Amino acid sequence: MARAHLRHSGILTVTLTSAVLFSLPVPAEAAPPIRTSPTNQVPACVTPDRLMSFIAERNPHLDPRFRNIARFYKLYGEGWHVRWDYAFFQMAIETNFLKYRRGNGRRGDVSEKQNNFAGIGATGHGAPGERFPDVATGVHAQIQHLVAYSGEHLAQPIARRTRENQDDIIKQSHRLGRPVTFGDLSRRWATDRHYGKSIDFIAGLFQEHYCSGQETQAAQDIVPPAPQPASRWRNFPAQPAGLGGPLPPPAVIDPKESG
Repeated sequence: MARAHLRHSGILTVTLTSAVLFSLPVPAEAAPPIRTSPTNQVPACVTPDRLMSFIAERNPHLDPRFRNIARFYKLYGEGWHVRWDYAFFQMAIETNFLKYRRGNGRRGDVSEKQNNFAGIGATGHGAPGERFPDVATGVHAQIQHLVAYSGEHLAQPIARRTRENQDDIIKQSHRLGRPVTFGDLSRRWATDRHYGKSIDFIAGLFQEHYCSGQETQAAQDIVPPAPQPASRWRNFPAQPAGLGGPLPPPAVIDPKESG
C-alpha cells in the first residue's frame, strides 16, 4: 500500500511496549479473519454488556455518550459479517478504552467529539482524521473500513478515506490470496508492526475474564431473546455487499443514545 494510506498506531499501543505484549500470555485466538464464516464466529461469551463492563473496568469515567457503543458494534458487525468483537478491541486500542488520552495523560490526534473510533484519516503529524455526526455512524464507518480491508468493495462508504482509498486497499488485500485477518492490519491500517498482536492482547484480556470456565457456560445457557417484530429486520439484506450496509430504521436507534 502507498505510504499515504498508512497511519500511526493507536493511543494504547504507544503505552503498551512490545516487552509487555510478548511477555504476557494471550489466551485469545490469534488474529482471526475480519469476516465471519461458519468457522469464524463471535464467541457466545461476548455480549455488548460484557464489552461495556470490560471498558468500564479500565475507564471508570466513561463518557455517557458511549454507554451503548457496544450495541452498535454488534448491530453493524453482524450486518456486514465482521468480527465485531475484534473491531471493538481495535477501538479499545485506538482510543485507550475511550479515554482519548495517552498513558501520560496527553491527548492524541483524535478527540472524542469526532466519533472516530479507529483513527480513520489520522495519518500522524497532528492530522485529526475524520469526523462523524454521532456514535452509531462512527462505528459503522469503522466496520465499513474493515470490510474494504477484507477485500470487498463498498458501494456507498461513509468515510471519505474509504471512498478514496478502497480500490488500493482491496487490491493489496487480494494479493494475500486468503481471508484477510486482523493481524494483516499491521503496517497497513497502522504503521505499528505489532498492531495485530496488540489487538490480540486486548482480546486476550477480555477472554481471560469473561470467556473461561463458568463464564463461558453461563453465556451458552442464556435463553435467546424473543423474536423482534418482523418489520424491524425482515427487509435487511442477508448479504449487504454493494448495498451500502445495513441502515437500521430510526426506531431501532434512539438519537439520544447515539451521541
